[in-house]
Amino acid sequence: MPAPLKDNFDRQTVELLADQFARQYDGFDPDAFTEALLDEFPTLELKDRINLIADRLASDLPADYESALAMVVQVAEDGVDGWAAWPLCSFVERHGVESPVASLDAMAPLTKRWSCEFAIRPFLQTHLELTRDYLREWVLDPDEAVRRLPSEGTRPLLPWGPKVPALLDDPEIGLELLRALRHDESATVRRSVANHLNDVAKSEPDLVIDVLTQWSSEPEPVDERMVRHALRTLIKKGNPGALALLGFTTEPDVTVNQFTCQPGQISLGEDIDLTAELTSTSQQEQLLVIDFIIHHVRATGATSPKVFKWTTERLAPADMVRLSKRRRIQTASTRRYHAGEHRVDLQIAGEVVASTHFNLDESS
Repeated sequence: MPAPLKDNFDRQTVELLADQFARQYDGFDPDAFTEALLDEFPTLELKDRINLIADRLASDLPADYESALAMVVQVAEDGVDGWAAWPLCSFVERHGVESPVASLDAMAPLTKRWSCEFAIRPFLQTHLELTRDYLREWVLDPDEAVRRLPSEGTRPLLPWGPKVPALLDDPEIGLELLRALRHDESATVRRSVANHLNDVAKSEPDLVIDVLTQWSSEPEPVDERMVRHALRTLIKKGNPGALALLGFTTEPDVTVNQFTCQPGQISLGEDIDLTAELTSTSQQEQLLVIDFIIHHVRATGATSPKVFKWTTERLAPADMVRLSKRRRIQTASTRRYHAGEHRVDLQIAGEVVASTHFNLDESS
């Protein structure tokens, strides 16, 4: 099992930050800073450790926020990056809202070290128009990390990020920025654009399909991989507009000869093997999106479905295809497994066409 993410904030990380800030501020006690944090870390998870570091910086640096902020930015520019830089962004997020201009000015250098996608959320909430002015400038920045921030920071459903009602109510706030980034030379930025559109598609599917249809029909069409990634949720749901935009069959015509799951009884950490055999009964060639759904058993005994990508297949009339898929059933950061019967569905173009199941042992 990989180490928990919270372990990225350990003595080594804290001592690195303590040493850097001691160089910036004579009144900074690196030993007291380090020991105070490490005393509390054992009971804290990831975000709580990050926030504690940010708050401790606020208490140990000069009381004047802008003076302290200058030190935070200098530490970042001196080379602190990766996980150690996250609390620097959180310092701005948690303590800088009353100084919006200085805080937003600081985000460009900080986001080069660790994304300010979370840090910018309270500024979107409290200083929307001012923040939008900065976002419009950042889409033109020569650094791809800065250009990514407008897209990622305004995602309506940013994972781990607090909701910003304005972003949920008005998708155009983000779409204005995405239009400027849709042809970005950076694959990382284009992936962020796709993730943003995927968020919007969950509440405004027709809007996203219309936008991507327009972008795909321009003299310089957008990257097809970006379009596919943006439509992934709609494709799993079998949305006809999304399927058609990508050239997939919207009404599949197949016979399922076989769909099985082996073994039928497993323990946590073991694999299941799915096998499907399909025959096309259409008179036309079909391009099929094939997924599978595991109905995870909850602690209450109810089930929660999760769609997983399997494959795409192009079938000529009367073609037969045999598919196999192995998946390990193990606890993840976003999912816990409970004993019981787990139904598994075979889904084609968003339509369930066959089902099977496996049983997870009580000992799991």
